[in-house]
Amino acid sequence: MTTKEKIWHVALELFSQKGFAGVSVRDIAKEVGVRESALYKHYANKQTILDSIVTKMQERIHSAYVQYQVPEAVREDVAQGYEELSEEALGRMAWKLFELYTKDELISKYRKLLMREQMQNNQLSKLYSDTFLMGVLHRQGYVFQQLVEGGLFRKEDEEIIALQFYGPIYFLFQQYDSFPEQEEAIKQMLFSHVKAFGKGYQKAK
Repeated sequence: MTTKEKIWHVALELFSQKGFAGVSVRDIAKEVGVRESALYKHYANKQTILDSIVTKMQERIHSAYVQYQVPEAVREDVAQGYEELSEEALGRMAWKLFELYTKDELISKYRKLLMREQMQNNQLSKLYSDTFLMGVLHRQGYVFQQLVEGGLFRKEDEEIIALQFYGPIYFLFQQYDSFPEQEEAIKQMLFSHVKAFGKGYQKAK
């Protein structure tokens, strides 16, 4: 790992624990094991470190969606992509994405950073909404619109469908954060939710 990489890794750890305002450049440099002057050779200030973290985390999330072959990330024919997934494969994909946000060493810290900063920092508040709240509903709304237009789901307001799908998953995020030892039970609840949701909205043939 280069010094520049170590700087943003350490900064993400500190920001997730103490908040953006609670960490100074000096704190980061000390934890990295370099002088402040050496840190400034890589980043102009604390904000540029944060901006770098945001860019890298968004890229990491997108790369994971591509790796997991999530239809909306890799295909134009989204409805066809989901139609080709078995119920079991869809459940596995949902769990992989759940693990991405809760167990991936970097993404989980990023999520916690955005959660703790949403009331303090306008930039991070917007990012939290885009990544875990309204942005999710809009993106999933598009997916469900494709499923409706593709004849897989019955006609309903796509953002209401998205809200009904994502609401329980958001709850499970909070449950996992508080009780990670309940992982297996949470996993089963997620699988059951995905299965029941699909059956509930599936268009009658």
